[in-house]
Amino acid sequence: MPKVSVIVPVYNVEKYLERCMRSLMKQTLHDIEIIMVNDGSPDHCPQMCEEYAEKDSRIKVIHKMNAGLGLARNSGLEAATGEYVAFVDSDDYVDVKMYESLYLSAIHENADAAFCGFYIEMKKGVWAESREVDENKVWVGDEINNFMLDMIACAPYEKQERKYQMSVWHAVYRRSLIGENKINFISERDVVSEDIPFQVDFLKKARKITYLKDNFYYYCLNDSSLTKSFKLGKYTGFKKLREVLIGKLGDEKSTLRVNRQFIGYCRSYVGDLVMSRLKDKKDVLYKIQNDPIWDEIANTYPPKFLPINSRIYYLLTLQKSVWALFLYAKIICFIKKLR
Repeated sequence: MPKVSVIVPVYNVEKYLERCMRSLMKQTLHDIEIIMVNDGSPDHCPQMCEEYAEKDSRIKVIHKMNAGLGLARNSGLEAATGEYVAFVDSDDYVDVKMYESLYLSAIHENADAAFCGFYIEMKKGVWAESREVDENKVWVGDEINNFMLDMIACAPYEKQERKYQMSVWHAVYRRSLIGENKINFISERDVVSEDIPFQVDFLKKARKITYLKDNFYYYCLNDSSLTKSFKLGKYTGFKKLREVLIGKLGDEKSTLRVNRQFIGYCRSYVGDLVMSRLKDKKDVLYKIQNDPIWDEIANTYPPKFLPINSRIYYLLTLQKSVWALFLYAKIICFIKKLR
């Protein structure tokens, strides 16, 4: 049994794949398996995957029809044999000590998952360092539930939007716990932030987790990144995610966090919308503001729970004033651009 199975979905990343694979093949923890899942990539990635497998016996390759990141990860999970599993986006890369550090932390504490810090590329060559913890930490029992909720959104009145990164790429997870509880990924074509339902399902079953303060993962901002383009259907994905999370959690405390997350996602979406080249922006805003979901959310999440900027966005949405929301979002985006 390998100590860690690293699952790498591959799609249209031939420009970045070498950087990612080099960082994995040079890991100081040699006893790993690397599962490359070619998700029907239209470029040279399928051939590159086979070439890597020829170079390194630890590499497995799965070829499948394109179905998206979430389902590609599920294919990797089915093939994984490691004690722990990890997920890497193939246009990112990792520190060579990442999986040795995470594995040793998990083994030392007998933890079900071990997380680490990360770097995020803000613009080419400029990196922001995560500071989610200032010392190595351990959560057990009910503390894990608070960690999970802080991944979704912070509690009311807290200025910070959320405390912990929800993505699965900066952790290792005990594979037996995933298998025993049939935990898998929902397609990102159905929900946004497909990582968070996986985190919720896993952390609800976990007994102990660790978090290393060291930063080992490099989240890269690439020219071809899908996140750069405005997606009209994203709002539907926000609603679906909210529905999924409330179904998985359901209690009043959790619903507050989920509603705050939804409000925050919509605020960001409105900002992207007003700055996009999309025609009929105000028609889209009108449909969002007149969605009955806002009446439901307003009954459980008062505007006073939010910091001032978020509160104004929320109030203008509830008041169904298209012009006021459009102008406010435009002003805020312009101020951010000046910074």
